[in-house]
Amino acid sequence: MNEQEKKALRKKLYVDREVQGALILRSVLHWFFYMCAILLTVVVFTVIRDPSQLAIKLVFKSFVYFSPAIIASVLLLPLFIHDILKTSHKVAGPIHRLRNEMTKVTEGKEIKTLRFRDGDHWTELAEDFNEMAAALMAERKAREEAESKLKDLEPVSV
Repeated sequence: MNEQEKKALRKKLYVDREVQGALILRSVLHWFFYMCAILLTVVVFTVIRDPSQLAIKLVFKSFVYFSPAIIASVLLLPLFIHDILKTSHKVAGPIHRLRNEMTKVTEGKEIKTLRFRDGDHWTELAEDFNEMAAALMAERKAREEAESKLKDLEPVSV
């Protein structure tokens, strides 16, 4: 992956479908049930204020009273979702990067120092990973040197 692809990925807000998708889904469900509860409250108070009218008229009247709030809430929902994505990216982004570096470790590739961006969560996790990676690299180097010395000591068969 070249530098330009890395920068494009870092600007991407939606990096972990499972975690961020679950947060967005839960938030939208909370928003929906909140709106239903508010609408029900408006209907109940409308009925209490004027119990002499037909129920269907009162429900319609409640929708009329509540429609500006519904419109405002629907218009604000994308902003809420965007904010959830930005906030969750500070958690999901570092874990995504850590997962990528762990894959490199298992593949035996070179391990670079892991740093998270300013404002990201889990910074202590990056420090712990860097310590582990340094110890692992030192062990790999020592093993390679030992294997090299063993090869030098093996008798040459004719």
